[in-house]
Amino acid sequence: MRHRVIHPVLRRVSSLLCALLCGGTLSQGAFATPVDAIADFAPRQTLVKGNGAEPESLDPALVRSGFPGEVILVDLFEGLVSENGEGKIVPAQAMRWEQSPDGLEWRFFLRPNLSWSNGTPLKAEDFVYAWRRLLDPALASPSAELMLATGINNAGSIYAGALDLDMLGVAAEGDQILKVTLERPVPYFLQLISQRPFVPVPRQVIAEFGKGWTQPAHLISNGAYRLTSWVMNERLEAERNPSYWDNNHTRIDKVTYLPLASQHAERLRYEAGEIQLTNRVAQEYYARIKASAPERLWGLPLLGTYLYSFNLNKPELQDVRVRQALSMVLDRQLLTAKVSAQGEVPSWSLLPDMPGYIATLPELASATQDIRSAMAARLLKEAGIDEAHPLRLTLTYNNSENHKRMALAVASMWKPLGVEVELRNMEWSAYQAAKNSGDFMMARSFLFGDYVEPSAMLNALRCLDPQNESGYCNPQYDQLLEQAVVTLDEQRRNHLYQQAERLLEQDVPVIPLYHYNQMRLVDPLLRGLPTANLKGTIATKDLYFVAPERAER
Repeated sequence: MRHRVIHPVLRRVSSLLCALLCGGTLSQGAFATPVDAIADFAPRQTLVKGNGAEPESLDPALVRSGFPGEVILVDLFEGLVSENGEGKIVPAQAMRWEQSPDGLEWRFFLRPNLSWSNGTPLKAEDFVYAWRRLLDPALASPSAELMLATGINNAGSIYAGALDLDMLGVAAEGDQILKVTLERPVPYFLQLISQRPFVPVPRQVIAEFGKGWTQPAHLISNGAYRLTSWVMNERLEAERNPSYWDNNHTRIDKVTYLPLASQHAERLRYEAGEIQLTNRVAQEYYARIKASAPERLWGLPLLGTYLYSFNLNKPELQDVRVRQALSMVLDRQLLTAKVSAQGEVPSWSLLPDMPGYIATLPELASATQDIRSAMAARLLKEAGIDEAHPLRLTLTYNNSENHKRMALAVASMWKPLGVEVELRNMEWSAYQAAKNSGDFMMARSFLFGDYVEPSAMLNALRCLDPQNESGYCNPQYDQLLEQAVVTLDEQRRNHLYQQAERLLEQDVPVIPLYHYNQMRLVDPLLRGLPTANLKGTIATKDLYFVAPERAER
């Protein structure tokens, strides 16, 4: 499921939103950080960030949402539109766009004189090539499903092998206009194409160097930064791209990404002043720093859920009463207060609340834990499970002290019901391989939305969806989502989503535990961090350091 707590209703600036949705022309600097007006900049504008792990790739078509490579691609590449620090869609490579009255035809007008980081012109045809490439079976992009969600004409037929790539409904009308034709109106189309896979990529460089095109010696990009160095398992470095259209508003001159999987090692380097923005905060360190130096903590809710997946192909887990009991006996309040313990919101539903949508809440959520535990015991007894006839499970999780603590706590809550749990700790790559091949009974997992809309998460549990690691298949659930995607009325569409959520609550293919947030250690002099971006995107171009004397004022 995509890796890649949800903020309440986000404030909206009505005039700005109208300008965006109506396709009005906006000036280049309308959304740039107004750093020129800020006095007392720190003389040194270099940033070192913890990246969590080594990027699996720097090819935008091959990097999955929420994975380490995406953090870097946010700086290297830019699409037609992007999300700003408030989570709003803003012009990026396109300065404006137009939509036909029936919602089926879009035209994006590129900014004049766009260029790649090597100075060569960037044209609308570069987007055509990149978007077709997402559906190329030879590439096997994990983002092909995201392309299908856009509703672009012929995408589904091309994905099925019935049509050639050049039949995709995208075309260049000259060098500066990209025309996109949809099979059906998609109300969240701009949110979809703001994601990383929809950036342009350099066709000639890929043709010349093949898979090696992402190496520093060959990679050219169109974002605010260009890659200068990549030392495997040590660091990646990028510097400002002078060819970027908004380079005058970029203040960080150089950014370094450290692939540190160890939160302890990351914290030590932060305390030594080597890192100014960590990837995470070690659990045992969070409470201490919150009490002693809260200005060094920064965090926001994320569009994602921490969960446990059932493998429904395992006989022990095919009785829905067993799955229901295993879910309801877990004290989510206790788990988030004492185990994860970084301000996460306990979750009884797959979806968190998001702008325009309130997630469903089962009746059990308002019951006391004693009542839920008694109900769970009855269900397991009906299923023939008790201390004399225990249920033996294996719980797989990737190597992390946080995941280990959670697994131990969950196992202890199941034990009084006659459930015996064997913990299976695996390195990341082996863990991913086990989940992908179905070699697990239960697995620590996660689900993140690629775009801020319920379908971004709900789609992952459709029958035969590539992300559906549980094997869950309910045709009624799939039908609800199929109805939703063609329902333009937001209220009716949300009603369909809520019906789909209730089916998940009833069938329990997964156990949601809490909604994610991101929590990081930051240099108190760092400014420009997002304020309400549910995708967790942090663009280095928006950041800058102030001088110490300014921070004290």
